Amino acid sequence: MHKWLPLVATCSGTFMLLVYSTIVTVALPGVADDLHASFSSLQWIIDVYTLALAGLLLGMGSLGDNLGRKRLYLTGLTVFALATLACGLAPDVMTLIAARAVQGLAGAAMFSTLLPLIGLTYTGRDRGVAFAVWGAVAGAAAGIGNVAGGILTQFLSWQWIFHVGVPVCLATLALSAAVLTDDARTPTRIDYLGIVTFTPDSALSPAPSCSQREITGSAPNPAR
Repeated sequence: MHKWLPLVATCSGTFMLLVYSTIVTVALPGVADDLHASFSSLQWIIDVYTLALAGLLLGMGSLGDNLGRKRLYLTGLTVFALATLACGLAPDVMTLIAARAVQGLAGAAMFSTLLPLIGLTYTGRDRGVAFAVWGAVAGAAAGIGNVAGGILTQFLSWQWIFHVGVPVCLATLALSAAVLTDDARTPTRIDYLGIVTFTPDSALSPAPSCSQREITGSAPNPAR
């Protein structure tokens, strides 16, 4: 039974980073009422997470090779937990959007290491079983996010969709630190220029365009 604990640790992290791509959707009406958010700012609350996650994934994979995948995964989990807490405590929509961006960054660090960590831990038939279970968890996370978000928002408040994630992240962090395999680092040259140029292009090209009025609900001061 103990041999499957690393799979539990990686699947739990996978579930968390994927469930937060959908769990926020059904909470948007409550967010709009509490934070007086405009339609475009609500769109950014959802999109900035996905954009950061996708845009930074390749760069985080390179960092994982150099720093060690377990170390990067644990770092990503720690930042993800802090960002999730910040989302739940956000006093205004701009803070919530910023915290969601950090969530996406941390999610990219986690996501880039998950399959390599599973591959390092299991061999033969066990590896096939592990990848199958991981895929099933990843597929279920998005659908569960909508249901869980609706229940939490209906009976508690939208802040609780973030509050409940913090202890789960901390438990996953403790388990991961204890059971995941320490992998050898592979020093390679990190293409910082490629990361700097690819990340904004991939993240911002499909991003919604919006003005200051649309994000904050207030217009910028006109030039006199």
